[in-house]
Amino acid sequence: MKKLKRFLSVLLCLCLTLSIMAVPARAASDSSDSSDYSWVGAWSTSPVEVNFSKMLSLTCLEGKLGVSNLTFRTVVQPTLSGDSIRITLSNEYGTGPLTVNAVTAAKTSDYSDRSIVLTERYTVTFDGKKTVTIPAGETVTSDAIPLEVEANESITISSYVKDSRNMKTFGLIGGTTYVSSGNDTKQYTTAGVELSASMDVGDYNVVPMLTSVEVDNSEATSVVVIGDSTLANDIPYLLSEKLQDNGITNYGVLQQAIKGNRLVADGAGTLGMIYGESMLNRFERDALDQSGVSVILIKVGVNDIIHPNCESMKGIAPETTTEEMIAAYKELIDAAHERGIEVYLFTRTAWKGYTRNITGTDDIVWLEELDQMRVELNEWIRSDDNPADGYIELDSLCEDEAGTTLKSEYTIDGAHFTAAGQQALVDLIPLEIFQ
Repeated sequence: MKKLKRFLSVLLCLCLTLSIMAVPARAASDSSDSSDYSWVGAWSTSPVEVNFSKMLSLTCLEGKLGVSNLTFRTVVQPTLSGDSIRITLSNEYGTGPLTVNAVTAAKTSDYSDRSIVLTERYTVTFDGKKTVTIPAGETVTSDAIPLEVEANESITISSYVKDSRNMKTFGLIGGTTYVSSGNDTKQYTTAGVELSASMDVGDYNVVPMLTSVEVDNSEATSVVVIGDSTLANDIPYLLSEKLQDNGITNYGVLQQAIKGNRLVADGAGTLGMIYGESMLNRFERDALDQSGVSVILIKVGVNDIIHPNCESMKGIAPETTTEEMIAAYKELIDAAHERGIEVYLFTRTAWKGYTRNITGTDDIVWLEELDQMRVELNEWIRSDDNPADGYIELDSLCEDEAGTTLKSEYTIDGAHFTAAGQQALVDLIPLEIFQ
């Protein structure tokens, strides 16, 4: 659908902050057979590989928390209403089986996201069992949970893991997780510590194991917002609010952004795979395989330009050509179209002034010749050679006619968005995509 083709439209000191997740007072219905349900993605995060033991050893919590007998309480916001949910837990990057000993789902208290509504707490089962072992490299999806949710309200998924040594699969955005020692899942509230990571290149909210929440909604579909750090923020939630405010209540919005992510090459550099697999390598899992997806919005590519030219990453991050990137975009678009999914590309946003300041030094300096690849990519995105269903033009976020510099009120560092910048980008996403 070419109707929008020219539409103007958009974790060395890691200080983990770590809580609890509540075990149910009542059991969810056994429903390993999902034939009576219409599952649609309502919340998601993209998993990356992080060694949990190493993570703890690098934080201010070293010596205070081990890797055994931990309760995780993760608060997320599904973006779609439904009368039942199910969740997926991942051991994608595990080197051995991971046993999750108890899981509950509940509505989050209006008074504190550390607390749950006890009358809306359910035991989560997997093929009828309260304990589940996830083999290395695999995921497991729960039975149906009779928890009714409203779009954008908070729910709490609580998990107790006796032995976390094999935990290496984490999302780094999309939820708030608290961690505490012992099995605290029966508690109404938690005194656990927020599990977050602060690094020279950004702050992260760590989400262990949980990768998706789906709702039962036969009238709905989902849109995947996938990309890099320019989307690893509140943009998906702002988009969900925009749709809801405009009476478009049949779309779940899924956040599949990873900070530092690249289109062609896997994450590389001092933080390694925390940047995730390349978009090419993760697109099927993180976008195409999401339940009910009908639309994908893609914004990725600037790190393919920046990372190989960073002082800290030279010789580590492989270089990429414009031709390779265009071929990669086409591959993603073709794969989506084969499944009947529409794809829209954002134009690549400006990054002049961005230095990727690391420990007080400039890791990258903007040069016109470096930025030329972005310019060429945008020319292709705007051209008839782009097989996507449309594109969303973001040059209006810039202060100059050449589109090299973001408006000061829209950026915190020359490349990443302020709250106002995020809202401005969402304002440029046309509602016609969803109608």
